[in-house]
Amino acid sequence: MCKAVIPAVAILLTLYMTVVSGNYLPKTLLECFDHKVENSLEGVVLAQDLQKHCLDMFLHPTIKKNMTTDEVNYLQSIFRKIISESNHGGRVKRRTQLLEVFPKRIRREVRDPMSNWSKYSAAVRRLKFDMSSGTGTSRYDTIADLHRIAVDEAHGGPNFLPWHRLYLLIFETACGMAIPFWDSSIDFEMADPTESKIWTEDYFGNGFGEVESGPFSGFDTPIGPLIRNIGSDGSLFQKTGILRLLSKRRFAEINVDTSPDGDSLEDQHGQVHIWCDGQMNNLERSPFDPIFWSHHCFVDYIWELFRTRQKSLGINPATDFSPTNKTGHSPNDEARGITGYLNVDGYSNRIAKLVEYKLTPSCPKCSNSDAMHCDRAKQMCIADDRTVNSYVGHQEDAVKIANKYGLSKGNHGSAFTLTYRDARVRVDSVTLVYRIVRNTPKRLYYGLPQQTKKSYYRVPYTYKGSFKKRLSVTKWY
Repeated sequence: MCKAVIPAVAILLTLYMTVVSGNYLPKTLLECFDHKVENSLEGVVLAQDLQKHCLDMFLHPTIKKNMTTDEVNYLQSIFRKIISESNHGGRVKRRTQLLEVFPKRIRREVRDPMSNWSKYSAAVRRLKFDMSSGTGTSRYDTIADLHRIAVDEAHGGPNFLPWHRLYLLIFETACGMAIPFWDSSIDFEMADPTESKIWTEDYFGNGFGEVESGPFSGFDTPIGPLIRNIGSDGSLFQKTGILRLLSKRRFAEINVDTSPDGDSLEDQHGQVHIWCDGQMNNLERSPFDPIFWSHHCFVDYIWELFRTRQKSLGINPATDFSPTNKTGHSPNDEARGITGYLNVDGYSNRIAKLVEYKLTPSCPKCSNSDAMHCDRAKQMCIADDRTVNSYVGHQEDAVKIANKYGLSKGNHGSAFTLTYRDARVRVDSVTLVYRIVRNTPKRLYYGLPQQTKKSYYRVPYTYKGSFKKRLSVTKWY
């Protein structure tokens, strides 16, 4: 089944990227668009007609051997939605106008009342239980499984950020709504982040055991029921870590295999996967927990802040590549699973402009959210505690399910790499193989936590500078 649906997603990503960027457009489709426009009355043609005549002709011969008719229709419906949202049924006079097919998405923090979290999470749930293909695979799972086949080419190198940027866009298209981002540094500042209101039915659902509350309750995955074991190991994003990244100038300085101090955005993001545990801490299957999309939106948000600073310094982020000899990560390599698309497109400013990020909540208003408050002493927004009667789940269930399905033994691929940990974690991950972790070089592993009342956490690096200087370095955060 996976072999049937993955090419479908690859084809959709290819069409999306090529039409948006105008680069590497398949010759047959390009010729069709040009011919259709140039031979119409005064160069005017309905976008729907272009889709019907050209896209149908291009898609069917390419994927008919690997997909059901229903799956072909599903992909076409998504592509039609992109066109209609951009053009609103209008007329396209030039092919350059046709290229503007993806509407700008406005992404806000999950707890921002204007993020449309309820509608977005409902859209995710609809995708998860949309079995209309009749193949036994949901629409959600079709997209989530793409991460598995691209795992090597989308992680551990410079292609991590551009590949995931495109991956977010395609999921957003399927949902029909912008993905709210999760700024986990807001939760990190709590005395106990596992008590955050984010882990209630109003947002992500319970954080321990099988997910049985909230919009993602009852989700199943290829490696068992959806489980979590929050606060087990790793760390949430920390403002000190984000500021370190934003104080740098070149992409190579935040890339995992070229960062001079071993501190990269990919490493920091991985600690959040570990902290959530369960399927989130499985490199191949992490998208099967919907937290993945909001977490990666925040990763993309940080990258966009970094790119904004680069532009202010006269650096073009679209051409600021990091040297690599890793297979599949060079700018001119064809992206894994996205035939006809090159990695270099993921860096483009044009793709970046498709999304608008609203700044993460800040004091004094904290977006007027009922799930966070302004700590005036720290001058930062901090997540509120959940109510005492909120369902938290059962940690022992996470252990049982992880053992039953082999997650605790690493039977379904690698976990994320532990590079540092919050000193408040319990060190009881159900997905980390600790005999391997304890053999990790000390350069990457920061030992067991030292719990004290005055020291809530320990990070591998600290930002040494005044608060005023820190703000001048990263005024966008």
